[in-house]
Amino acid sequence: MDRTEGDGRSRDPIQVLHEVAFDLQTADTGAEVCQGTVEAAETILEFDTCMITLAEGGKLRVRARSTELPADGVAETREFDEGIAGRTYRTGESYRFDDLSSVDEADPSAAYRSGLSVPVGDRGVFQAASERPEFFSADDLEVVELLTTHTANALERLEYERELEQFTSIVSHDLRNPLNVARGYLELLRDEPEAGHVAEIDRSLERMETLIEELLTLAHGGAIVESPEPVSVPAAAEAAWETVETADASLTRAFAEPVTVEADRIRLIQLLENLFRNSVEHGVDDAADGTGVEVTVGPLPAGFYVEDDGAGIDPDARSAVFEKGYTSQDAGTGLGLHIVRRIAHAHGWTVSITTSASGGARFELTDVDVQSG
Repeated sequence: MDRTEGDGRSRDPIQVLHEVAFDLQTADTGAEVCQGTVEAAETILEFDTCMITLAEGGKLRVRARSTELPADGVAETREFDEGIAGRTYRTGESYRFDDLSSVDEADPSAAYRSGLSVPVGDRGVFQAASERPEFFSADDLEVVELLTTHTANALERLEYERELEQFTSIVSHDLRNPLNVARGYLELLRDEPEAGHVAEIDRSLERMETLIEELLTLAHGGAIVESPEPVSVPAAAEAAWETVETADASLTRAFAEPVTVEADRIRLIQLLENLFRNSVEHGVDDAADGTGVEVTVGPLPAGFYVEDDGAGIDPDARSAVFEKGYTSQDAGTGLGLHIVRRIAHAHGWTVSITTSASGGARFELTDVDVQSG
């Protein structure tokens, strides 16, 4: 890398990153995301020796490299316990090396003297190197960390859209057939003088149809919220609560004043539905008073929270509960909290788990554009 001493960048790297983030989020393939990341590093930071490896098939595989890095310059695959890339992937930590000769994991035969190694979420590693010692600054590392965050989000979006589209296609087909049959029998019931609960059945079928349509819209619309609007969190919570089987659970809306957020209303309600359902299904049998879980929705300085007074979530399981397919119940789908995280990320929000004051589960949504009053 031959960045000349004293050369300044013509534009603020953070400003350029905003443009890069949009390009990455609109990429159609993982290859485009990885190549776009490398090109951004070349443009923003003037790195001409960098690459991205992704965890695939039990190894770290090179998926994009800078134009100055020859194809035979590095191994195409590495084990997870091999080299600086493996160390970065295993620890999930970023590294800046002023002198690679003192780093045990570095290749002693390589000509590079300094380097950066930054995780791409939990999906892989971005690396840059230079033949000059002390080449990379702390600012370089900070910008790369921001860049790779966008990369990880873009890769996650692509995986989510692919899996969700497959899922919704199956669900819409497999549900619509029996749904149409049920509607046919419902019409016959309307003429029976002793038929009861027809209205309740009709509302349930309408809700199923709405869920199918919304799920398809979510899948086809991608994981980016392009046109958010002001949405009342208390009103969204009330709408979500009405659609969840709550047994004898109760909802408290702990808002001292009206609170609105910039969001997609349908997706926000879906997020709250899944959080409410998680509290009711996992906390109702363990509530201290034995009568049902109490769920509370309230404001945060930069977001809002949903908490309950149930059994809580084991700290060791908190990262796993957001993974697709994870469930602690035989009848669970393992999709509820996974969808919560996806919807949060689509808005640019952060979702985290902690413990409520009563020992139950507390989900905090932060980095939210909140408007009070």
